[in-house]
Amino acid sequence: MSEYGFNGKERRAYVRLNTALKVLLWFSENNSENESVKTYTAITKNISKGGLCLEVPDDHTELIEKLQISRQTPGINLNAAILNENVEFSANPSWINCRLDYENKFTTKDSAILIGLAFNKLPEEARKQIHNYIADEFVKRYGKGDQSNELEN
Repeated sequence: MSEYGFNGKERRAYVRLNTALKVLLWFSENNSENESVKTYTAITKNISKGGLCLEVPDDHTELIEKLQISRQTPGINLNAAILNENVEFSANPSWINCRLDYENKFTTKDSAILIGLAFNKLPEEARKQIHNYIADEFVKRYGKGDQSNELEN
């Protein structure tokens, strides 16, 4: 625990799973019939039933500006490891952390900006599949093996 105690209300509604999954994003303004849709690729830092945190390289300035400045809602396509079908949905930008992610020790050459997205009108079947993926991953990571070792450390 850090030297600063937690003194605020916990805002997380769902458990977050740290995982790196490829995510494709696009914006509806690009969806005219005469031009191809420009997609952006990002990697998740974590995911929950309510949304996800993306690591976006800081050289993706166009994507960052659309999310941070104009607060546009991107369409999202998640990794097929989570969803049984190719489900597309949208998410609202919730927050942007413009600091480097020191946990992963990015350098200035390889820095990332963290962006929180809250799912918008996620189909119930997709929400269930995301929940099941998170639960299965938690069991794989933490539910097996000798836990007495973990308690000693």
